[in-house]
Amino acid sequence: MALVARVIRDQALDLMFNQLSYTGASITEKIRGIHQAREDIKGAIRKLQLKSTILDGDDDDSSVIFQFLRTLPNLQVFEYTQIDLLVPPSEVFQLFDSIRHAPLSELFLDTGIYSFTVEGPPVEGIASLEKLSIRWPAGDNPDVPGSSLHHLYCLIRTSLGTLVELTIENSPRNLGADLDLNLLRDAGQTLRVFNYKMRSHDEGVLEAIPQIFPHLKELALTWSRITVSYSLRWKDSYIPSLTKNRNLIDLRLSSDFEEDLDDAVRADEDHAWYIRCYKRRLEATKKISEAMPHLRKCSWLQLRVGHYGGSSMTHPFVVEERAPNHQGAQLVLVVRGVKQNWMGANERSWGKTVKCKLEDLPGEIIGENDPDADEDVRVWAIASMASPRSYLLWADMVYTISYVISISLNRTLDVKRHACSLRSRYNQVRTRQFWLSQNLQTEQ
Repeated sequence: MALVARVIRDQALDLMFNQLSYTGASITEKIRGIHQAREDIKGAIRKLQLKSTILDGDDDDSSVIFQFLRTLPNLQVFEYTQIDLLVPPSEVFQLFDSIRHAPLSELFLDTGIYSFTVEGPPVEGIASLEKLSIRWPAGDNPDVPGSSLHHLYCLIRTSLGTLVELTIENSPRNLGADLDLNLLRDAGQTLRVFNYKMRSHDEGVLEAIPQIFPHLKELALTWSRITVSYSLRWKDSYIPSLTKNRNLIDLRLSSDFEEDLDDAVRADEDHAWYIRCYKRRLEATKKISEAMPHLRKCSWLQLRVGHYGGSSMTHPFVVEERAPNHQGAQLVLVVRGVKQNWMGANERSWGKTVKCKLEDLPGEIIGENDPDADEDVRVWAIASMASPRSYLLWADMVYTISYVISISLNRTLDVKRHACSLRSRYNQVRTRQFWLSQNLQTEQ
């Protein structure tokens, strides 16, 4: 009986504490609470998400984070996001040092929205990671030109031989060169997913990437040059370079179509302009799919959509295979749009009615009730009608409150079970809406 009770207890701990998430302006206070937990509870933690928002004056003790991380022997996934510099550049070494002992396979590091200057010697990253994501708004040390990119490279290079997914967002406030992708060649045999945001309009990456990473299945490129208001201008001549990615099934680009046509948005909700932008990307996707018959998803991130340039939106497309009209013919590839939040009903714009109903738009748009669409595509369409970010924040908040109540009341069953149920629902929504929140949602 004692053995059975121990097994049940271990399973319960694993269920309740396998994944923890702390978000808000006082995460160190929350971490102090869980830091007092028993060793078996800490041993059950496999995934930890820390998201620090604006510091409130009392929440500036980053040392408690380092102390807590050192006590997690089985941590496999760690996500750290900050807006203010809760962990300043001078303490990045301590952050990495506190997780080196853990069997990490996934690391997500968002160092904040504020640019900082790198200091001291570079920090070596974590070895043997399979997934790595870094947001790096760092500038050079004035005395060491190129030091920011060297620091970034040192965070990546220790896992180059094992990486399957890599996301790099290099976004310093000041102008500077992008990371030399040739430095990442050691990841060429294992890397399958590459998401890269640059501070330039370097079109050369289109030719370089298939040579450096020949086995990619997913590729996302964002050109965001701070001296101009548009991304890299699209040219059909880029297609031959894209076709060299022979295994690619998911492509995401931020290319601009409107600058060369002098077709700027006239208002925050210019639906006629939305349609023109959508049609241009639909035609470009058709050309790409003809040259890349293995491609199944293609989406276009459109930067600075609003009248004041402070928002963006994504135009997603799906490439479907259809049976030929007569026997013996090859399968037909059809490009279909996925419903965006401005689609579905006619709108008034500049005194005229703009036809935005799905049946009036080209591309056989997939809606939330499309019976012919794949299940995943229907999920994206349904989610585009909702507000995924607000739901995730609500679920995260309710889960955290429930968890704190369960600890304070020392309840072993009802409240903890409720917290676990909410977390399970929260994780399901995160999993199913992740692609949407990154690529389909219009960000205001």
